[in-house]
Amino acid sequence: MAYIECKKCGFREKANKSFFLKVLGGGFVGSGFWAWVTYFFAGTGFAFTICVAIVTGGVALLAFSDEITQWLSERYSCPDCNDRDWRLVKE
Repeated sequence: MAYIECKKCGFREKANKSFFLKVLGGGFVGSGFWAWVTYFFAGTGFAFTICVAIVTGGVALLAFSDEITQWLSERYSCPDCNDRDWRLVKE
């Protein structure tokens, strides 16, 4: 289990954001493939480019989920002390 922990007061919260990012990343990969095979963007002139961008974004979310979780946690204020200095703790 992964947690984010406030460096100032020690408050911990489960890092469910990583699970969310993995699900979201898998959804991007699947929807990009679906969009390509169903000609969803046909007629735009950028169909291949759009589908590749969707799939690439999904792969990036899957590959860098820990880094993205850390980045998101730095913008989230601690409910106890209102500080934004967090660290990622894996147990």
